[in-house]
Amino acid sequence: MDEKQVKDSFKLYKYDSSRDWSERDTKRGKQNLHLGSCGGLDVGVQVVIKGGETNLHAHPGFDSSWYVLSGRVKFYGAGDTLVADLGKGEGVFIPRGVPYWFESASDEKLEILHITSGERGRVNFEPIKAHQERQLQQRRDARHATPEEMQAGHVLESH
Repeated sequence: MDEKQVKDSFKLYKYDSSRDWSERDTKRGKQNLHLGSCGGLDVGVQVVIKGGETNLHAHPGFDSSWYVLSGRVKFYGAGDTLVADLGKGEGVFIPRGVPYWFESASDEKLEILHITSGERGRVNFEPIKAHQERQLQQRRDARHATPEEMQAGHVLESH
């Protein structure tokens, strides 16, 4: 194998974390950036500016890993069970077929690396439920609530 063939065997990718995202750059408060793929391995970054919640879904054809580059994220399983509250430098593995959804958990921009292996595909179990949307809005509002509002129970306390 000559030097060119050796170099051609590798695929490079890069993510520019210094980009200044605005809501107009995103769809539903988030943007998916595909960085590259090689064989059955796929790499991307999801940038969440505001909201960015997903519905309960699963990927029956691939395993995945999510790794937080900046911000905070909460991952939920079936029954809205909190399974992970992650910050920078933390991640979660999700085996193929396991239902989950997630939300940004801070006012800071969430940048999360997504690595998958296997066949693309998604199964949606349900749209974001009305009560789930209300809870998400209350959590967002709680970040800006006064202590009196929190104590009176007008908003859910964010964790």
